Amino acid sequence: MNDNSPLAWTADEYASFGLIPQVNRHRYHELDLFDKAPLITLLDNYPRKWLQAFTMGDDACRSEDWSCVDIAPDTTGTELWEAVENGRVWLNITHVEEYSDAYASLIQGMYEHLGEHCPHLQNPKAHYSTLLISSPRAQVYYHLDAEPNMLWHMRGEKRIWVYPAMDTRFVPQEYLEDIYAGEIDENLPYDPSFDASAENFLLTPGDVASWPHNGPHRIVNDNMNVSLATSYYTPLIYKRQYVQLANRFVLRNMGLRTRSMAEHGAVPAFKRFTYRAINKARPFARRNRSATYVTDLQIDPTEPNGIRKLPEKRPASFSNQATA
Repeated sequence: MNDNSPLAWTADEYASFGLIPQVNRHRYHELDLFDKAPLITLLDNYPRKWLQAFTMGDDACRSEDWSCVDIAPDTTGTELWEAVENGRVWLNITHVEEYSDAYASLIQGMYEHLGEHCPHLQNPKAHYSTLLISSPRAQVYYHLDAEPNMLWHMRGEKRIWVYPAMDTRFVPQEYLEDIYAGEIDENLPYDPSFDASAENFLLTPGDVASWPHNGPHRIVNDNMNVSLATSYYTPLIYKRQYVQLANRFVLRNMGLRTRSMAEHGAVPAFKRFTYRAINKARPFARRNRSATYVTDLQIDPTEPNGIRKLPEKRPASFSNQATA
């Protein structure tokens, strides 16, 4: 890029960021970081514990078809790229901001810009970023992320559907609490009738999609895609987080069936204080999701869908139980 303005939104677009579903333009896709050759080099060298691979089915209602896939230690970046390009594979290059100074600087600049132009965010801080490389026709099932996030699109085309946030018609309250608690993954029960209440967008290179915090969404690729998913925290986010955790670990454990999701006022403040005090004295047990990454599938670009079947199940290469 030849200037210092990768984002040039209107005043209304900055003012509505994070409050409504919207797609804006950026110029980060012009960076060499997102070209094929540098991405293959990144895949060649990336720590296997941070490089996740998944596959999935065709039915948007069958999130149980989402399966982790092992990556053999000697798999090259070119082989990974070919498996994605010709198969049915979704790569999550997680913690990319911790591995690469170039990506860290890029992401820091993104949020410095948003913080300057979106004062309603109250100084957002980048939290966790994942570079996504995914196959033609791959999909991400209907799901919800605990932290607010956005999707910077770099290569290919994909369609995203965004559904009303914090609406128990689309996200049962217990699911929301369990996602915050880390007890279940982000996938949610999906009904195609939900689409009547969704906004959908076709993303092309140079688009960035954003939506209200905890807005459920799903994605379907048209062709091979590269995107950067970034999440962030603000003081406002912690208010919701601790209310949800108090509802899950304190009130639900007490047998209360009706649990308010209100975030402002004396009662929510007391709930947050109670959760933090109890959790500090005796931390609530959390599920180790990484331990569930067990599979009998492995990346192989010479096989259909870019995946071969292993003779028996093993911890995936990115499981914390993996030995290789």
